[in-house]
Amino acid sequence: MTIKSPYITEKVTGMIDSDNTLEFLVEMKATKPEIKKALEELYEIRVESVRTMITSRGEKKAVVTMAGENSANELATRLGLL
Repeated sequence: MTIKSPYITEKVTGMIDSDNTLEFLVEMKATKPEIKKALEELYEIRVESVRTMITSRGEKKAVVTMAGENSANELATRLGLL
């Protein structure tokens, strides 16, 4: 499974409303196209962009911006994050 779990912090909560963005922990070997495809299939959303980074804990994190009609706030509510 490419997507491990949503990653929620106080900063991410602010990004949900301001940037229409969510963060997810992903498999270390996952590529950006694989992450995009997995999110679109798993949550039935459209993804505009995916940025990745390695955290100081050695985990890979994906910063996902939703496409215009898809709301990060709505997805976060469906996932029980808000």
